Amino acid sequence: ESAAEEPRVLCIIQDTTNSKTVNERVTLNLPASTPLKRLFEDVASKVGYVNGTFDLVWGNGDNVTDTTPIDQNSDKTILDAGFEPGKKNFLHLTDKDGEQPHIMPEESGTTDDSAQDRFIGPLPREGSVGCTNDYVSQSYSYSSALSKSETGYVGLVNQAMTCYLNSLLQTLFMTPEFRNALYKWEFEESEEDPVTSIPYQLQRLFVLLQTSKKRAI
Repeated sequence: ESAAEEPRVLCIIQDTTNSKTVNERVTLNLPASTPLKRLFEDVASKVGYVNGTFDLVWGNGDNVTDTTPIDQNSDKTILDAGFEPGKKNFLHLTDKDGEQPHIMPEESGTTDDSAQDRFIGPLPREGSVGCTNDYVSQSYSYSSALSKSETGYVGLVNQAMTCYLNSLLQTLFMTPEFRNALYKWEFEESEEDPVTSIPYQLQRLFVLLQTSKKRAI
């Protein structure tokens, strides 16, 4: 009951360590009593980095307001450290001691969803290594998607007031005719940049909605 009444702190983290992630935001909605150590653990889990190999600094949207890293080893709660409940608390994820964060290694026998989320390049085609029939089948079924989590579905993280867009994306994904048509479309890398190609990024997002074992991506 006390946890339900506790103020929540909205943290929006921008990964500035490389050009592929600089436009992405990770959102955490944490209890005000969360220790700073737990904040770093949650961020590491979200972005797929090894905890302790990155720093967090205060930011204001796209601008860094204080280059002094937040003390990961402090016993303070995020409330005591200056985070404000009911407001957006912007943080920048940066290199630690001049070195880029270490990506979480794959565990043998399991799928590394953090690596999957960073999938860049054309989707696997029929006959290629690691390709499943779900990518190319003309009679796609929901059987594979229904086994991904307890609910059977993968959510989309709210990137600060994007619930309307997330609803539209989920509606498009749950429309078989649209989803299958998008899966049949092939990206021509020689003609377009994958980062700015809307159908390519939508195709990539649909694959993650179908295959990720995370609760939300």
